Amino acid sequence: MRRILTLTLALLTAQSAVAQEPTTLNLVCFGDGAANKQRGGSFNAWSNFGDSASGTVLQHSREGFEDLVNVQLSNNAGQLRMPRAMLPTIRGGKDGWFTLKDIKVTQADITASVAVNPLNNPKMRIDRYTGIINLSGKAGDFVGKCQAYDPNKAERQF
Repeated sequence: MRRILTLTLALLTAQSAVAQEPTTLNLVCFGDGAANKQRGGSFNAWSNFGDSASGTVLQHSREGFEDLVNVQLSNNAGQLRMPRAMLPTIRGGKDGWFTLKDIKVTQADITASVAVNPLNNPKMRIDRYTGIINLSGKAGDFVGKCQAYDPNKAERQF
């Protein structure tokens, strides 16, 4: 009886070890997007009669770009390296990495918001079956394809 109990316990332990997901997930995501940009200028004008006028012009545009995004998730905490074209002038982060907030991991997807600054928190969604990442926020949009990698085993390209 003791032998059967030990065998059953060993099988349950092995099954739970197989069913557990890795505690750390590193992703590199290649893709493209469109960044929202704002440009401005001012002007002054004078007439022959001494009258003057001035004004400011603001232009909003979307600029396409290609870039990559890095994602690191570990025990319900995470960080993301944003595409440079989507970074606002005033931002937080450390060494290009931004904290992920409100992380939700399901069988189908991983969702979070990226803490770029108090007014800009783009939404992130990664489809775990296709590997597609979507970033969408005030600074623009990015869509890419993610690949998992182990930084300790990754081979250098050159």
